[in-house]
Amino acid sequence: MKIGFAGNLEKEGIAEFRVRLMQQAEALGEETVPLDGVEALRQEHLAPDLLVVIGGDGTLLRFASEAAKLDIPLLGVNLGRIGFLSEIAMDEFSGAIERIQHGEYRVEERMTLLCSINDAPFASCLNDIMIAKQSFSGTIHIDMFCDGQSVGSVFSDGIIASTPTGSTAYNLSAGGPVVTQSLDSIIVTAVCSHTLHIRPIVSAPDAVWTFRVNGEGFVAGDGIKLRNINPDDRISVTRSNLRVRFIRFQEQNVFELIRQKLT
Repeated sequence: MKIGFAGNLEKEGIAEFRVRLMQQAEALGEETVPLDGVEALRQEHLAPDLLVVIGGDGTLLRFASEAAKLDIPLLGVNLGRIGFLSEIAMDEFSGAIERIQHGEYRVEERMTLLCSINDAPFASCLNDIMIAKQSFSGTIHIDMFCDGQSVGSVFSDGIIASTPTGSTAYNLSAGGPVVTQSLDSIIVTAVCSHTLHIRPIVSAPDAVWTFRVNGEGFVAGDGIKLRNINPDDRISVTRSNLRVRFIRFQEQNVFELIRQKLT
């Protein structure tokens, strides 16, 4: 098995941690390859059978969609503050590789969202897609449609469309609901809304959401800015055909994770 090792190398200590984990994997007879960025995954001679991502959720999110395109499962090693998506800590790595070698694991699949702007596909995102106002003051006016039907208009700081995975991220902080990962769905939540009749909405996973912006703003996917948007731009959010695959050793209880990591 070829194991790729990735992380945010701009952060102190990540390069050293990566060397240490690679040595542990090699001691167990595995082939290892360092991957210095998302682009490295696209090089066929470097493509691994398993991708180990070292760091927090932000680092893992940056590699998730590219790994999904190549059908590469992910194993997250948490070094961040929260680590909702990671499966193990640094000191559990050798044991985790041994369990994988013995087939003592399962693969969990998570849905992603596709963001399109004026019908041009932009990005697939594991957590969420955010439409936000450009300026600090004021609000942005957004018309909302689901499957072609008007949902209403909202004046707010922005709109978040999230997956169940992303429901415990920005969506939760904005007052949206927690949705368990086993229920594919699209959750739409307004951020600091001045329009009180628009409440968080949980829709079917195959719903087509369209947002028409009446003002200047920007679109971000999984915390990374995609592009600025102008009045009358149309942003569509649908289920992507990509699914991110995670190595799991036990069932994840989202409510226990919230108690452990957010209280």
